[in-house]
Amino acid sequence: LCDSFHSAMLPLLPVSIFLLLPTSTISTEIERKTKYNETLAEKLLHLSAGAYGQKKDECVKNTFPTGEGRFLYSSTLEECDIIDSTCESFIVTSKDIQETVIVFRGTKKKAQLLLEGWHSYAEGTGFNGMGKANPYFINALNSLWKPISGFLNDPFYKNHSIIFTGHSLGGALASLAAAQTIKIGHREASQVKVYTFGQPRTGSFQFAKNYDDLGIETYRIVYGADIVPHQPPCKKDKRIPKNEDGAEACFADVVDEYYHHGTEIWYPQNMRRGSLYMECLGTPKNEDFNCSNMLTFTMENKEHYVWDHRHYFDVSLSNFGKSGCTNRTKKHAPKKSKWSKIVNAISNVLG
Repeated sequence: LCDSFHSAMLPLLPVSIFLLLPTSTISTEIERKTKYNETLAEKLLHLSAGAYGQKKDECVKNTFPTGEGRFLYSSTLEECDIIDSTCESFIVTSKDIQETVIVFRGTKKKAQLLLEGWHSYAEGTGFNGMGKANPYFINALNSLWKPISGFLNDPFYKNHSIIFTGHSLGGALASLAAAQTIKIGHREASQVKVYTFGQPRTGSFQFAKNYDDLGIETYRIVYGADIVPHQPPCKKDKRIPKNEDGAEACFADVVDEYYHHGTEIWYPQNMRRGSLYMECLGTPKNEDFNCSNMLTFTMENKEHYVWDHRHYFDVSLSNFGKSGCTNRTKKHAPKKSKWSKIVNAISNVLG
């Protein structure tokens, strides 16, 4: 969802900093609860941006030190739905450091976006015995899987650790690919990491639980008011009181309802290097009510969360990727909302 994005709703953040602090960890370079690596995340975001353009090789060269020996191994573009939309992935590898990154592109066309949304509200499809997932995402992965599987099975690369990454739809495909890699025995979970950006909910609560049980180190990075990570909606837990702005917590026990897997890393204010971020380890698990799930969304602020979805780590993904990962110019963010002012106040208090 980079070049095309649907209207939705943007947030107001009503909660005080004292409610933020207890169950979620506000992270600095000194204190961390997870193994999240911001330096790595920014590099993976650059590759995810590169998926939107035709200068992937330049993105690789402009992202990683030459001494690491990383290069573009292959790129795959396939039709992946009934309206002939395309899905895309590419592989970046290095024999010197024995590491490979597999990148999936997000949505590019409005018609594809609408079809994805329609599938989100249709019956889920079983995925590798793990529970149900969005059938569009499964079909998209299947269209790209053959060359990925071939690479993972290549004896020359069998000792490589694998990182799966992607933005938006690409994040959903990255997670499914990682799970499939483990389930069919291409790698052990200890050899795999997943970093995604603005990823929608990908599967059911049962899928999320089984995904977490695989033991894959997985981080879902969310910027500010990006609404895509909140789609499709989760089942709401009526036993937990709404927050003062009316947001409701997700129900962490409905087998076939959409629910996130992996650990959310939320950047509530901005994403310049070294910005405050939150390791979302509170409850409900994976859907921490003290992180981005505390937000409510209103039509009046839609430009704000469209902007947030398209801008991670202080770059416009589409423009940055199309330039070969050199053009950092971007439009100014929409007018600050009440939510933004409150987050600014939080940041100021915390120093």
